[in-house]
Amino acid sequence: MLKEQRIGILLDELSRNGIISIEDLAKKIDVSPSSIRRDIEELELQNSVRRVRGGAVSCTPSASFEPSYSARQDMFYDEKRRIAQAARSLISPNETLFLSGGTTVNELSKTLYDISPLYIATNDLMSAVELSHFNNVDLMVLGGSLRKNHFSLNGYFTENMISQIHADKAFIGVDAVDFDTGFMNFSVEEIQPNKMMIKASREVIILCDHSKFNKVAFVNICKVEDVDLVITDKSASEETLERLKELSVDVMFV
Repeated sequence: MLKEQRIGILLDELSRNGIISIEDLAKKIDVSPSSIRRDIEELELQNSVRRVRGGAVSCTPSASFEPSYSARQDMFYDEKRRIAQAARSLISPNETLFLSGGTTVNELSKTLYDISPLYIATNDLMSAVELSHFNNVDLMVLGGSLRKNHFSLNGYFTENMISQIHADKAFIGVDAVDFDTGFMNFSVEEIQPNKMMIKASREVIILCDHSKFNKVAFVNICKVEDVDLVITDKSASEETLERLKELSVDVMFV
């Protein structure tokens, strides 16, 4: 297959799905993964795509596009792990925590096995499974309606449980950050639980890698200035740091 044909198919897949897997695309069009990888590298130099582990994402995703949970797990994985470790350093024994949905918050949940005791409430099934193995954690799963393929629980029963809890800290994952609009998510279902966790916590900490800044998603969670701390990675721009400072939001770069 000609290079131009490969690139055309690659860009078409990105246009329809927002993300591609090198292995899956190589199998689909019967070429070597190394060929797809070289095409992605060339397109990245043209600012047409951005490489992530195992594939690529579009540089111009639409506000309505949301990658699958499994795809998001692999995107900026090293950055998410560093963010999770930084978040862990802020947690002390005897604290009550809210953990929202999201892959970065899920990475945080994996690190909490030896801070004792902790009282944690989460509406994220993936985090709940991780935390269920830890003897130091008193876990409350905020039961509700399952958001299929994204593993979060939402709705009336989730919100009713949150309304009865007061937390020391809320760790919230987001899909996009626009400095005028605020922190945003793709899912309408997850918005109200996130808003309620923020309201019920003494300290609100946003966990997001640099790719989320200057992007938009479908619905707003809160204003940037409504949170206490943002933890992001060192690839975030100097402009991002300055805007956060202007809004009196503390930031940790890791």
